[in-house]
Amino acid sequence: MTGNPVLQAMERFSLQHGRDLAVGPTRWRYYALGQGPAVLWLTGGLRRAAFGFGFLKRLARTHRVLTPDYPPVLTFGEMSAGFDAILTAEGVTHFALAGQSYGGLLAQGYLARQPEAVERLVLSSTGPASYGPLWALVDDLAIALVRLLPERRVKRLLAAGLGKVISTPEGAEDAWRQAMEHVLVDDLSRADVVSHFAVAASLIRSRQIDRRVLAAWPGTVFVLTAENDPTQSPRDIPAYAALFGRQPVVLSMGTMGHTAALQDPEAYVGLLERALG
Repeated sequence: MTGNPVLQAMERFSLQHGRDLAVGPTRWRYYALGQGPAVLWLTGGLRRAAFGFGFLKRLARTHRVLTPDYPPVLTFGEMSAGFDAILTAEGVTHFALAGQSYGGLLAQGYLARQPEAVERLVLSSTGPASYGPLWALVDDLAIALVRLLPERRVKRLLAAGLGKVISTPEGAEDAWRQAMEHVLVDDLSRADVVSHFAVAASLIRSRQIDRRVLAAWPGTVFVLTAENDPTQSPRDIPAYAALFGRQPVVLSMGTMGHTAALQDPEAYVGLLERALG
């Protein structure tokens, strides 16, 4: 895999922009680049923000971008404490908050925790975090299966599931697929997979996402959605309106798919900059 151009680009990005931070017993890896208004970008279920090297470098032309990898923590409180520590270390007190896919769930929870610091919210290829208690039980079941099954099989199942929704540049599909499989199977641990579900369950059970807090927050909600994204539903926009007490601003990504940031970084940043102002 050393000759894989995607992995090589990720490594260069990590060496140039990566920073390490200890938050209690947890080691955080995050990336800081660019100048201008601050954006906290929360990546998706691949858990490694460096996958977005192409669009992050473009976004950094006009914005200061902070984006973490996700360590294998078990609660949303630990996850949000890491975000707090990164922002404090970088001297950022007010920022735009953006999340893609799984990161969109985390972004909605973090907004409810820090509404006074967030100036605007951008949600890309994700859904409204209006989950009932039943969803926490679904996450519990997933955790039980992850702990029961052989680790390599668990990670290959995760890779297969993500592979069904991830969109990548035409002509480079094999390089991206191989890079993703390498990170998911050889880099991430069983604890990372458990964390994926445990943090979501923790967020649901904590009732952090309070509709009253979100409705009182004065910022604008932007939703980026693609026509061919199988994770999106026509019910999402009305559910966002109910969750935030107002209609979101919807920006179409056309047919760029679930991971538009990977498929067409330049066009995706154009949409992000419209949302970020």
